[in-house]
This record gives sequence, structure tokens and C-alpha cells, in this order.
Amino acid sequence: MPLIVLATARDEPDITPSDRLYADALERRGCRVAGAPWDGPSVAFAGADAVVLRSTWGYYRALNAFRDWTEAMATATRLFNPISLVRWNLRKDYVGKLAVAGVRVPQSHVVACEMAAIERVFAETGWDHAVVKPVSGASGYSVEMLKLATLSEQVAGLSDEARTSGVVVQEFLPEIALGELSLVYFDGVFSHAIRKRPPPGEFRSNSRYGPTRSAETPPRDVTEQGTTCLRALPEMPLYARVDGVVRDGQLIVIEVEALEPALFMEFDPPSAERFADATLRRLAV
Repeated sequence: MPLIVLATARDEPDITPSDRLYADALERRGCRVAGAPWDGPSVAFAGADAVVLRSTWGYYRALNAFRDWTEAMATATRLFNPISLVRWNLRKDYVGKLAVAGVRVPQSHVVACEMAAIERVFAETGWDHAVVKPVSGASGYSVEMLKLATLSEQVAGLSDEARTSGVVVQEFLPEIALGELSLVYFDGVFSHAIRKRPPPGEFRSNSRYGPTRSAETPPRDVTEQGTTCLRALPEMPLYARVDGVVRDGQLIVIEVEALEPALFMEFDPPSAERFADATLRRLAV
């Protein structure tokens, strides 16, 4: 009877309702399942046959500690997603690596969080507005719309995390007004999707900004483009979420979440069964 621990965070230590569907599916398959905060007592992970990174939200506020903890877990047990993907996903400069691999992404520039560096991006691209986000960050924290007319004032107000990690200055995609598409995959196989629509006047679709969410059935060629994107990662993730917009039938990948993405299984409860089956297949190898 394998013990599988779902890693959460001390601020919100309980297994989320979505992940509870996954935990229940694992338990129906004979597993023992527990939830424990990554930044809590280490004894909670002792003897685990696998640790699955789920709601480790806020890790970017203690990035070095989180990095050390994931490395320790990868040595002590089976970590999902594997440590190569954790390392790859911790910094959003992976967007450039996806572009090199032929994945369509927004035009992006990784620079120091300094006025001169960001101003240079605006000058070289001719943009009058752009999205900026910390190179290491999550949940839409410190994601802002920079405008050329107010650039100096806005850059001065960026977060300490942005100053520490650097920033990604990224092309704004107007299609975001129609909603960001979140494609969920287990072992590289498309499972389900939702559309996250930001409220009027907002471009961010993270939960803190009050988006509306609905189940979506994307065209097969779009979901296959998401699968192709995942093949560009260091290895195929057990679970991943590919976020983007569609332009003329082509997926533009804004982010690939292989660390602790919300998987929205409540929108498609059978997806929890698929996730559980994929997990046990990995454990059997």
C-alpha cells in the first residue's frame, strides 16, 4: 500500500478540493494519501513512496529554501514532477528555450529589473506597452502592464522578488480579452481544458483577479500543439498545464506549468481517475 504525500504550503496546508478528487482516486486504488506543507515539519514526508507537488503556493517568497527542499525530496523519494522539470520550471526563462525548440510563444525578453534594461526592450521592440513578470514567480504575483508613458514610475514600484530574480518583459497578446486557455495533460496525453476570462478592464486571469472559468473543448489540433510543446521539456511531465491563447488556429504558449499548477479537476471529475492511473504507472516503473 504505497504512501503518496501531496505537498501543500504552510499558509494553506489542506489538500485543495480539486486535489481531493485525485487523492480519493488514489485511495480507491489502494494507496494511502496525505497532505503536508513543504515548509512544515519534514517528518510528514518520511517514508513516502512518492511526493507530488500540488499546492506549494508562495514558494517564490522562499525560493532558495524551496529549491533545497525539492532537491532533498528528489534524493529521498520519487518526486513528481521530477527534479529536472522543477529546475526547468523555476525560472520563466524557459519561454526562450521553448521558442528555440519551435514552440510559438509571445516575444519575450529576460532582463535585469532595472530601468535602463527595460527601457532598452521598449526601444528595440517599439512597444508602447508590455507585460512584465518576475523570472521566478507564480499565481500572477507581481505581473503588471508596463506603459511607455509611465515606465519610470512603474519600474520603481516593481516587487522585491522581481528585483532579485530579474523580469520577463513580454509582448501583450490582445486575444487574452477572450480568455486564457488552460490545457491539462497527464503523461503527455490531453485530459481536459478550461477557459479563464479576466474581468472587464483586466488582462490577468489568475484567481486573485476574479476571472470567470468554464470548461472548454478545444479543437484537436490545438491540444496536439500543446502535446508538441511538452515534448520540448527536459522530460515528459506526469502532469502539466499549458496556458495560452489561440490565434488563427495556432496555440501561442504563454506559460507551461509543470511545478504546482491548479489542474481544475472539479470541471472534469473523471480527470482525477486519469491522473491517478498515470501516477501509478509511473510508480510501477
